[in-house]
Amino acid sequence: MKRTATALLTGGLVAGGLALAAGAANAMPSDHPCGASDVRVSVAPDPSNAAGHEAYVLTYTASSPTTNCKLEGAPTAVSFLAGGQRLAVSATPDGSEALPVNLRDGHPAESRIIQRSAAAPSGAPDFVTFDLPTGPFGQPVSVAWPAGAAVKGDAVQVTPVGN
Repeated sequence: MKRTATALLTGGLVAGGLALAAGAANAMPSDHPCGASDVRVSVAPDPSNAAGHEAYVLTYTASSPTTNCKLEGAPTAVSFLAGGQRLAVSATPDGSEALPVNLRDGHPAESRIIQRSAAAPSGAPDFVTFDLPTGPFGQPVSVAWPAGAAVKGDAVQVTPVGN
């Protein structure tokens, strides 16, 4: 009886340890860069912004409950398309610190496109296209731009992804 109790206790501890380790593994940050199929991106006006500036929030959400990947840095190769034509607007990173963000179901990430509010409108794009902030070889995505919203000036800044 003593052996049976010891075996049950040991088995229970091992099973509990495995379950705990599996839970920790699911919560661990990923070293796997996000691909375009891992991420859904949306863009919306940002109601909070610094004086003299307007921003649009890029929200990155996991495409499935099992998604666990890494975003790091700011979007690159940003282009605004209106009527199939590229607007003459350049985008540069804003210089903020870029820390890795683990994208999982229920844990979205954000970055921003910032423009000067007093700048003349360059056009109202239909889409913004960019490479995901996944490292040196980002994955290209295209996202519908908010209807009727103008991009202003000939240059915008893009912030790194954060939570």
